[in-house]
Amino acid sequence: MKRIALGIVVALVGCALAVCVGCSAPAASGSSAASGSSAAASSSASTEASAVASEQASNASAAAVDPANLADGEYQIAVTLQGGSGKATVESPAKLIVEEGAMTAVIVWSSPNYDQMIVDGQEYFPVPRGGNSTFDIPVSALDVDLPVQAETTAMSEPHMIDYTLHFDSSTIQQ
Repeated sequence: MKRIALGIVVALVGCALAVCVGCSAPAASGSSAASGSSAAASSSASTEASAVASEQASNASAAAVDPANLADGEYQIAVTLQGGSGKATVESPAKLIVEEGAMTAVIVWSSPNYDQMIVDGQEYFPVPRGGNSTFDIPVSALDVDLPVQAETTAMSEPHMIDYTLHFDSSTIQQ
């Protein structure tokens, strides 16, 4: 009885580890031999998935473009938006301004109803340029996801919505 219980516990721990790294592991079958091999398979898959995730994170941070490496000036860069209901978009390519090692992106929403953005805990308000809501926001690095919040007044009352912006350095044009 203890062997069966131990086998089930080992299999459940293996499944939990596999779920943590986005994999799925087979459920325990009740026999200690099957449970043991299930846990071993889970552990192996978990280790491989962990190594792949670690390599991807390393490549992403190595690929991130530091603003200090860009000459002062105005650029165009592709930007993608994720989050929200999927109805809103931002203009792409966006204008990217580099000045003394700092980057500022000009974000133009697909609606005139955005009245505030929050980036890195700081509030930003629309820049009056006519047309859709336009914001000048700081960008600390390229090729990484930038979480932002934007408040829309398009619904019956203002709503703060979570988005992610991603600036692709491979598309920069001056």
